[in-house]
Amino acid sequence: MAKEYTRKETTHIDEVKRTAACSVQWLQELRNAREDATHPITHNNRLTMFICGEQGFADIAKSIKAARESIDLICWGFDPGMELERDQNAAWPRGETFGDLLIAAGKRGVTVRLLVWYDRLGGGTAKNMPGYTHGTYPWYYRSGDAGADEINAKASLQRLQDAMKSAPVPTKPMQRADYVHLLKVTKNTIHQHAREEYCHSWYKAAQKNLLTRIRFRTRSGSRDDIVRSLRSEPVQPAGLTKAELERGFIEHFGSHHQKTILIDYAHDEGRHAVGYVIGLNSVTDYWDTTSHLVEDVRREQGGNAEARECVQDRKDDPGFHTLKPYQDYACRLDSGGALIAVYRNFVQAWDRAIDDRTQEASKECTSKEAGCASPPAALLRKAQPGDSTVQVVRTQPEENDRSIREMYWLATSMAANTAGYLYIENQYFQYEAWAKHLLEARKAAIAKWRQGCAAAGKTIEDLPVMHVLVVIPAPEREQMIPRTHDMLATLGQDQGMTGQNDMIKERHLRKPRQTKDEFGASTPMVDELPDVVQHANTIYKPSVSEMEATYGLKISISMLNTCGFENGRWRYREIYIHSKLMIANDTFFMLGSANMNQRSMAVDSELNIAVQDAALASTLRRRVWGLLGGEAFATQEVDREEFFRKWVNRGLENKAKKVGRGESADEKKMIGFLMLFEEQRFSTYRLG
Repeated sequence: MAKEYTRKETTHIDEVKRTAACSVQWLQELRNAREDATHPITHNNRLTMFICGEQGFADIAKSIKAARESIDLICWGFDPGMELERDQNAAWPRGETFGDLLIAAGKRGVTVRLLVWYDRLGGGTAKNMPGYTHGTYPWYYRSGDAGADEINAKASLQRLQDAMKSAPVPTKPMQRADYVHLLKVTKNTIHQHAREEYCHSWYKAAQKNLLTRIRFRTRSGSRDDIVRSLRSEPVQPAGLTKAELERGFIEHFGSHHQKTILIDYAHDEGRHAVGYVIGLNSVTDYWDTTSHLVEDVRREQGGNAEARECVQDRKDDPGFHTLKPYQDYACRLDSGGALIAVYRNFVQAWDRAIDDRTQEASKECTSKEAGCASPPAALLRKAQPGDSTVQVVRTQPEENDRSIREMYWLATSMAANTAGYLYIENQYFQYEAWAKHLLEARKAAIAKWRQGCAAAGKTIEDLPVMHVLVVIPAPEREQMIPRTHDMLATLGQDQGMTGQNDMIKERHLRKPRQTKDEFGASTPMVDELPDVVQHANTIYKPSVSEMEATYGLKISISMLNTCGFENGRWRYREIYIHSKLMIANDTFFMLGSANMNQRSMAVDSELNIAVQDAALASTLRRRVWGLLGGEAFATQEVDREEFFRKWVNRGLENKAKKVGRGESADEKKMIGFLMLFEEQRFSTYRLG
């Protein structure tokens, strides 16, 4: 827990002026002990923030092209056919692919090491490695080891186009051992099948070490370490004893969710070292722009889900053709000590990786490299104006590292003590323990205020209100609804979860079924309430007024929508939030790969950066709030009470425009993307 890493400070109090000066601890300083710095705090880091894939991936592509010696990547998933920079063409390839960028780097002498999460059972569902987890029966199959030097996205497309010239709709048999796969390629699916063949050929060659200087490994979760890590969780995942599969999925399908890129770490003593800590997945679905258009040909073409996704009550709405808009972040680190921690995380993971073919770890011990024993000199430079203070934190069950959870606890406590603000933008909001910690921290802060307010000439009415702004998407799966509901209910904010609340109410009102005993007499048979309902019954749900009176808290829960005028109608669509961002008090922020759920806090490997930099935190806050709420929200100075009111009203106004019957742009066009959070689905089962 974070309390173990909270330092003590002795402060002089001027009894005449009744004032004192002290410092606030945002980072885990005791983990930075001189003799045993498990999580060093460094002050010489130059950071650049990117919002959404267009910005982040474009900069990553530029850095890969400039790489001189090494590229080390850790990914949840890797899509060789993904274009990092895209033109307006809807057909693949819309630009140079990730796979081709790495091939080109290898051919000019750069060593590329790619480490990706892969699970034999879970990979087919996650589909995080096109050409490896799925798409493994392409129209064209390279035999043996031939042709690895020819792998190229444009060449794959040209090969299929040439084949199409012989017949308008060719049927191409593919021989593979004793399996014959008949695949029909049509004019409309040329680009799709060319992409599939390219990705499969890329992975097949990488797995056999046939791509020049590219080394590829996979890793999967460690069940024993996950089980051990879960033991300390205050709320245990539901298991078979409660007729649920949540525990089984969490224990057996733990993933490696870290996402970092490190370029030229040791080259020229680290003078050109560049790193990225990102939430974005290296898979094509995660590319979008900050415009978040309703439809964008640069996003991938949708499947059945998008065709059925209709947000208006009009039967003639055809649904959508492209994937949902995506919101996420990336951070670039130029030089600086934080790169040392990112590199050490990589080499430890690389050495632990188990070869999927041999089921053995590599005999090569990368952690003995010079860069680990003696960090490059340029990364140890003195801090300069414009640099940021950074601590790299992780969830790593194999090493019993849960410093991300501790950082959430610590930052929340600091914000609660200072009556500031917390901004949380996260893919999942499903960790009830954090909600309870927020209330406990705020309650403790109020108790301390009561103790000292009289001597300071203050009353409890003088206590500033703490504002918490939360932006989340609708739960990805129905089975994620119960955990989201429980967290919001703990904070007194479950009003938008109408489906789950109605289900819970209905189960309580349900009349007992009548059964007959052996003598034919009718007796009521009471249905046992699902554990989801039983647990919800144990949650105390404070009202909005009670939250303010008891805890001095005002909380807003929002989601994001976008809108556009198409084919004579206004259409609205949810923006899927993949972000993992927290900003506090214009002083501190944290981002990376970790979600606000039990997986990210105890099960999956994660990596975040925690940053203490008032200028950068304030700038990031203005950029984000200006994007989501409109330009008027990108203000330097904020009256928090007035801003909170405007933030809530903006979500209500946009909701009114969405459901209203108006037709003009003034009546229908949203300002920004904020929308009041709502979820009409329900579930009696949980799935972590």
